[in-house]
Amino acid sequence: MRSLLLVALRFRWLMLSLAAGLAPACTDRFAALNTDPSTAANASADQLFARALKYGTLYDNDFQVGEHLHANMWVQFFANSTPGFGTDRYESNDQWATRFWTGFYTGYGMDLAQAIRQVEQQPGQVNRLSQARIWRAFLFQRITDYWGDVPYLGAFGGGTGNSQPAYEPQASIYPSLLRELTEAAAALDDTQPGNFGPADLLYANPEAAFPAPTVAGANQRWRHFANSLRLRTAMRLARVAPALAQQQVRAALAAGVMSSRSESAIMNNTGGSVRINQNPLAVVLGFQDCRVSATLVDYLRRLDDPRLPVYVAAVSATNPNLVGLPNGLTASELTLPTNNPAYFSLAGTRFQDAAHDQYLLTYAEVCFLRAEACLRGWDAAGTAEQWYLTGIYEAMQQTGVTSGTTVALYSRGGGVRFEPGQELERIITQKWLSLFGHNGFEAYAEYRRTGFPVLHAVANPGETNGQVPRRLRYPLIEQRLNPDSYQAALRSQGPDLLSTPVWWDK
Repeated sequence: MRSLLLVALRFRWLMLSLAAGLAPACTDRFAALNTDPSTAANASADQLFARALKYGTLYDNDFQVGEHLHANMWVQFFANSTPGFGTDRYESNDQWATRFWTGFYTGYGMDLAQAIRQVEQQPGQVNRLSQARIWRAFLFQRITDYWGDVPYLGAFGGGTGNSQPAYEPQASIYPSLLRELTEAAAALDDTQPGNFGPADLLYANPEAAFPAPTVAGANQRWRHFANSLRLRTAMRLARVAPALAQQQVRAALAAGVMSSRSESAIMNNTGGSVRINQNPLAVVLGFQDCRVSATLVDYLRRLDDPRLPVYVAAVSATNPNLVGLPNGLTASELTLPTNNPAYFSLAGTRFQDAAHDQYLLTYAEVCFLRAEACLRGWDAAGTAEQWYLTGIYEAMQQTGVTSGTTVALYSRGGGVRFEPGQELERIITQKWLSLFGHNGFEAYAEYRRTGFPVLHAVANPGETNGQVPRRLRYPLIEQRLNPDSYQAALRSQGPDLLSTPVWWDK
């Protein structure tokens, strides 16, 4: 009991140092660290890793400008209700894109790089190094999926490194991510006592969703997280590099992926007054600048989905209706009385709760990935339908719909049951529904890869002639600070436009 108390106290001290010492305000980016690694001697690898984990799951400001105003709008989880916000109508916003880009490259990405520098030359720190490499792969996949060709590992030299790193082709980054995940998972060593302990906010600290009690337990969960992330990464290549995708899918499954809900990668949020401990979606919903999308509400209602009242709140205390706002309305349309935000629904109460956790990669998602792998003949364990139904069950459970009878009836319903010729659409649509409120990045990437779910057309053309954007535009500051690398990326990838697809989307 005393040892558990000490662990809990250490965790609370760590989080206080993150909130008060390392990041006292949303504009602070630990400038001394980001300009010269030698000045960060007082920050331990544990503190840096914990900060990279917590900020990498996104602080409310980075979440808003990064995930919410781009992926969440483009995949029609939410619709914009503010006339001055244009990304929902497919207009780029350099300020928002720049904030998300620099938040990674000069913030939590740099913190993680410094943590890796501290432990990579120490053989006894192989578990810390492996976990940090796995998290780095998670973060870089998100970045390259948004932009395509990006500065990769050479971008984190600090004051002693290259200030104009090359943009590596996504076609090279993806194989590197797969190698990183493979090597890091294999290197985790249960005989080595060192790991991040309470600084491991995903799996090892006492306030995690499913805390691992031992080094071996934490290693196993990180191992399965890495292999599941490898499965996700490999499946992204199903169209552009099917041979590599098949090989990596089979290897990831053989190495061992998540096999239960308790292995899901979940960032715990405790709520309270410290914003870094709050669910960022809840903070953003409090700004009242969006409503749930009409597309989402239409799907839930058409499928008779029991998650409808969970995902969508009543319009008001006096109006019990569940009403979604159409995506892509112009500034003038949003000023019309009929489009008053007061007539449309926010997300459900669980998503407005500051203590609600963030699901980064869940067992439900793994089940849907395995369903698609079976469909393609890449997974011999079970059938596509079995994994699909398990995915639906797990997705319902994590949302709070626990009645087996309710889930079974839903799974047999029209538009949901597994029917020949519609298998992939059903798998991806259910995955999309399971990702609502937690992972717009993945839903957006999967939409681009598969074309599912079928989204409502946006009437206003924006910068893409009304088509869902295929990527973000690079920050304008890159044209001034890193012009040669920027131009090389354009020659490799294509014009710097919202309509230019990334490598795996071609």
